Amino acid sequence: MNNKRIKLCLVCTAGGHFEQLSNLDNFYNNYDHFWITNSNKQTTSALMNENKYFIHSAHYKKPWEYLVHVKKIFKIFHDEKPTHFISTGSGRTALIPYLMAKLLRLNIIYIETFSRVNHLTLNAKLVRMFGDSVYTQWQSEIKNTTYLGPVFRSSNSGSMIKTGENSHIFVSLGTRREPFVRLVKSVEQLVMNGTIKQNVIVQAGCTKYSSTHLKIFDFCPAEEIEELIKNATYIITQESAGIVNKCLKYGKPFLVMPRDYSFQELPSKHDMQEDLQYKLEELGFTKVVTNMEELTLGIQNIDKLKTGFEFNNNEVVNKLNTIVKN
Repeated sequence: MNNKRIKLCLVCTAGGHFEQLSNLDNFYNNYDHFWITNSNKQTTSALMNENKYFIHSAHYKKPWEYLVHVKKIFKIFHDEKPTHFISTGSGRTALIPYLMAKLLRLNIIYIETFSRVNHLTLNAKLVRMFGDSVYTQWQSEIKNTTYLGPVFRSSNSGSMIKTGENSHIFVSLGTRREPFVRLVKSVEQLVMNGTIKQNVIVQAGCTKYSSTHLKIFDFCPAEEIEELIKNATYIITQESAGIVNKCLKYGKPFLVMPRDYSFQELPSKHDMQEDLQYKLEELGFTKVVTNMEELTLGIQNIDKLKTGFEFNNNEVVNKLNTIVKN
């Protein structure tokens, strides 16, 4: 098939989902393409020279939020006339574009997020229920899925690299709309009691919190996040495939405190099924903590964590080229 006859519609939610899809630029840059995602400092910076459309994220628990997507998505598809729909989720952004692609009988490639190892997201379950292929980044026993492989790239040197000045501790609360005060309060207390002695920089996202003991900001471009990770002694994060990938890439030890629905840190219990952190804990690359006491112990044993996880998406790119061209 002539590449000029292929037009890719790239759809994802900002944050880790965007990080994963953008890691496939050595695939999608070979074809005419456009983006549908959410607007924040990460996406506006990365897509400055790209053909893109921004929509607000919604949630299954508030189905009326999706209604505002329908007219805009219809117009985008009418104007762009894509031949393929490619997404790494989540359903907060990808649901209406997926349904539109299904209605228009486009070729659909749905790549489940790296943060799901043994469970599918709700949107992936919907895609599978409608008879479309769900491609996974982890080998698992999930029924009616196809293993694709990790979409993350190796570094330019071809292997994991370790860089930075180890000048601070970096804490990331991600891009979710729900606040995660529990984590930032725990870190603040550990600074106050002397457990953490270095300067702490917190990317708080939508969590509104002020502290004289922490340097806090909301959002910044992806390249600035990368520098903060490179120069950190270690990282404390929520469950986040995007941040975790960078920690693994640069050989930085990290701890994960997952959000908890019972503390209103997530919009639904289903969001607690992300299990990447437990797989990486099993492999020795992180420690999962649930409270300040466990966080303290994790910090005290941070040097025992493994580093050196290898990424290579060449096989994934080859598979995607074959799928698209056939």
